[in-house]
Amino acid sequence: MRHFGFCSLLTIFFFSISFAQVTDSDRLFKVATDYVKEKKYTEAVSIFEELARNNEHDAQYNLAFLISSGKGITKNYSEALFWAFLSQLGKIEKAEELTEDLIDVVPEKVLKDVREKVLEHLLSRFESGDIGVLTELGDFYLLVLEEQDFENAYLWYNVASALGVQNSAEIRDKVEKELEPDTIVKMQDASRKRYKEFTSKESTEEKKGIKKTEKNYES
Repeated sequence: MRHFGFCSLLTIFFFSISFAQVTDSDRLFKVATDYVKEKKYTEAVSIFEELARNNEHDAQYNLAFLISSGKGITKNYSEALFWAFLSQLGKIEKAEELTEDLIDVVPEKVLKDVREKVLEHLLSRFESGDIGVLTELGDFYLLVLEEQDFENAYLWYNVASALGVQNSAEIRDKVEKELEPDTIVKMQDASRKRYKEFTSKESTEEKKGIKKTEKNYES
């Protein structure tokens, strides 16, 4: 099993923070990484978990690393793999190596369960109207499953493209080349349903916001 340089990871993220507008999550991330340098792993795990649950992909990677190493919390390969998969879908490059290592040490049944939990998590983000999850759902079917599912990947990238998500149209068109014509038509119909489902949620939220604004104005 490969060993991972956590300190080098910290350097990368500190560098990115110094050239960006600092947010509350940035501050928390820095606190957590400082805790790691001070070997206060329990405190670091607590903060990274909070950020990870808020879909901060770099924090998901760090949390997965600490859990897989048993630093600040007991080792749990299935939990670490869950967070590692999510960070991989969030384009954290080091996560791919970590997921490969963890896949090697968990039983097939556990691996299947973790993949199902990852999909459930992504779909819950879709249900909440998180547009950022659309390409992650597409990538789930291309990167996380043992065998690539081009049909469902096409579905989600088609929705993402319709909503203007960057680079999604290019990937959709590449995936389309892997599908038969009748399958393309079937998945286009399925993606239209998902598109309407997503946009109807957006419309409902906008109406709620307008009503709230009107109420505040009247008061």
